[in-house]
Amino acid sequence: MPLTFIQTFKVASLSLAGLAGLSACGSVNAPKIDLMGGSAFDEDVQNIDSSIPSVDEAPEVPNDIRSDASWDESAKTMITVRDGFSVPDKEYETPSEQALIATFEELKNQAQAYKADDPK
Repeated sequence: MPLTFIQTFKVASLSLAGLAGLSACGSVNAPKIDLMGGSAFDEDVQNIDSSIPSVDEAPEVPNDIRSDASWDESAKTMITVRDGFSVPDKEYETPSEQALIATFEELKNQAQAYKADDPK
């Protein structure tokens, strides 16, 4: 089946657009990147503090971990403390309004004294 005019026009325009794209790529100047050369941090790398331990000096397995028995004993102690806790039976009295105002004024005076002592 022969190509129609529209099909021929589409093929020609796509080919022309492809050639224009390839020619545009050739005219772009990419910056030259030195991948094998030094970096801006070479001097900093040479001046690293020698007191920092090397990765090669790190142990393969940590040697400062608590034993299983120690963890179990701590957990049992915490469970014992938790089970021994009980809510106090005593009901506390609600302070009077005058007592609350007096406490408020006392705390306000303490705050003002603290602010007055602040060397701005």
